[in-house]
Amino acid sequence: MRKLGFVIVLATAFVSACEGPVGPAGKDGIAGTNGTNGKDANSVCLSCRHQQHVAAGHTVSAVKKHFAGTTVSRNTKYCARCHTNEGFLEVTGAGKFVVANDIPAATRVTCETCHKHSGFDFAVAANEQILRATAPVYLNYNKNLTATDFGKINNLCTGCHQIRGVTSERYTDSLGVVKTFDQLPFFPFPATKNDNAPVNYQVGQSFSVHDGNQSNLFKGVNGYEYSGQTYSRVWQHSANSCTTCHMNKYDAAAKVGGHTLVVNTVECEKCHTQDRIQPTRTAIDAKRIELGELLTARKVFRKSTNSSGVVSYSAVQTHDFYGRLFATTATSTRYATALASANTVSPTTGLVVYGNTVTMGTDASWATRIGRPWKYGELGAAYNYGYINSELSLGVHNPVYAMQLLQKSIDWLKANP
Repeated sequence: MRKLGFVIVLATAFVSACEGPVGPAGKDGIAGTNGTNGKDANSVCLSCRHQQHVAAGHTVSAVKKHFAGTTVSRNTKYCARCHTNEGFLEVTGAGKFVVANDIPAATRVTCETCHKHSGFDFAVAANEQILRATAPVYLNYNKNLTATDFGKINNLCTGCHQIRGVTSERYTDSLGVVKTFDQLPFFPFPATKNDNAPVNYQVGQSFSVHDGNQSNLFKGVNGYEYSGQTYSRVWQHSANSCTTCHMNKYDAAAKVGGHTLVVNTVECEKCHTQDRIQPTRTAIDAKRIELGELLTARKVFRKSTNSSGVVSYSAVQTHDFYGRLFATTATSTRYATALASANTVSPTTGLVVYGNTVTMGTDASWATRIGRPWKYGELGAAYNYGYINSELSLGVHNPVYAMQLLQKSIDWLKANP
């Protein structure tokens, strides 16, 4: 059997070795039928990932207000929600207004902050599938209890571009007792208010809008509205969305329009034959200054000028933290004049525990005190000043409502000396 096996192997090897050279190739066969075309990846993806995003969304200079958010001061509990990617994802995902705590390793705002990047088709998906949040927004002005619908795309922007006020949680008084307090005591303004009713403006209270009330102004809501007065909320461009102007036609050379979020004003001139923005801002700013001067004359505001010549107005408290009326003359009486930061770090979590301590002392600002409670109408005028001053567009987002807030505040102050 072994010999037989050897003979078979040998024969096989001999046959293989005697095989001739390979012949010439034959002609190609007939081409088959083309399959169904797939989607062109570039045409779909490039609808979002083209030059304007390389030049804008991915550089600090073009969209610096949305792109900068990695500094320590913007990673803190009360800032991270809008100044960091992780903070915004946390609040929108959990349906809350403030993140759980500081986010030390937070990253800046990116495309992913506003856009979902999975589970949808750019070509056919609806806004709510592409955008991170489109549901009606629970406004901080209403203490996050009432949802307001600004429209799907606008709702995304409103999450941050709304009245935020100054937030805090607690304080420690002069005896070391930790207590909670409401630092947004005037929001929302009651509809049944009496404009001439007295109201204290105490140390620790705030009616700040925190530079973010663009959505409120655009919709014509949440200003202080005087009893018996009517206000126009709708104007020429009220039907627009935020993106109508802030994502209009992209100009690569000027780096405006598109995802730069900087308005391409050349596009505006296709309908407006002349510049309407600057004259509007100039007129509204003149009214803002007029209101500031009136409030300063009443000692509701304090006027100051910095080394660069910039004039500013700030509200002056009527009462100290415990509700004691400030005197209008020099006195040795000690008041709760301020709240000092008393933040600590938890030894177990390593996270910041926020708090404030009441500061006691004599009042160095007695000469600027009004010596009485404000009238509610004065509070409203002071608030309306801040509403326009902090909104940063100087009324462009709704010039009709903006001008009415300022003018009606001026009229009320003049009619109620």
